[in-house]
Amino acid sequence: MIKDVMVRLDGSASDDPRLHAATDLAEIFDSQLVALFINVLPHIVPDEGIAVVDSAVLINQAREAGDAIEAKLNDRLSQIRKRFELRRFDVFADVVTDVAAREARSADAFVAIRPNGGGEESASVLEGVLFGSGHHLILVPQPQSDTRAFGHIVVAWNGSRESARALSESMPYLYRAQNVSVVSVVEDRDIEQEAVLGEDAVLHLAHHGIHAALRHVPVENRDVAATLLNEAQRSDADLIVLGGYGHSRVREWLLGGVTHTLMHKSPVPLLLAH
Repeated sequence: MIKDVMVRLDGSASDDPRLHAATDLAEIFDSQLVALFINVLPHIVPDEGIAVVDSAVLINQAREAGDAIEAKLNDRLSQIRKRFELRRFDVFADVVTDVAAREARSADAFVAIRPNGGGEESASVLEGVLFGSGHHLILVPQPQSDTRAFGHIVVAWNGSRESARALSESMPYLYRAQNVSVVSVVEDRDIEQEAVLGEDAVLHLAHHGIHAALRHVPVENRDVAATLLNEAQRSDADLIVLGGYGHSRVREWLLGGVTHTLMHKSPVPLLLAH
C-alpha cells in the first residue's frame, strides 16, 4: 500500500510540476504527502579570504532565506487540501543526496520529474534515492503528465533480482491496473531459457489475483532500452515498471545503460526500484 508519497521541494518554479505529479499519486492512494525541503548552505573555503565571522553571516543568511522558503512552501501545501508533512534540513551541498536517500527510506514512494523533462530533480539525487532508499522511485516524463491514469502497466522482466524488486514495489499499482503486460526482451543468448522467461513472473502475479499477459519481444538493433520504449508506446502503456541497475564506486552511482536511457528519455512514467 502507498500511504506516504515524498517529493522534494525547494521554493523554485520547479516545485509546480513536482508537486502536481506527487499530488496526483497521493490522490490515487489517498496518501499523505511528505514534502522534503533541503536548504543548501554555502560551503565556505577558508583560503578564499573570507573571515570566519563572514562565513557565519553567510550561513545565517542562508538559514533566514530558508525560513522564507519554508513559510512559502507551507502556504503552498495548505492550498492543495491534502494531508501533508514538511520536513526541512539545512545542510551543505555534499550531503544533499545522502539526506534525500535517508528520508526516502521512510516513505512508500518518491516522486520526481524525469531528468531532461523540465523541472527535474538533479540526476545525482534521483540515483541516490533509487539505490539508497530501499523503496521505489516514480519518474514523470514532463511537468503536466497525468500520473492518475495507470490503466495499462508494462513490467519489464529479465529474471534478475532488480526485476523482482521492482515487481514487488509495483504491486499496489498493478492491483489498480486494467491491463498488465510482462515484457521480456529476447536477445538470442539462450533460446531455451528465453522461451520461458517471464512465465514465473506471470504465475507469481496470478497468485496475487493479477492477470498479466506475457510478451517476448525481439531486441531491436541490440538496444534493449529502445525496444522496451517502442513496446510501451506500441501498447499505449501508462507506466513502465523497471529494475534499476548500477553499482557504486566510492559512493559514485553508476547507472546501467538501460536504466540510464529510460530515466532520461522515456515518454511514459517509470516505476524504478533497486
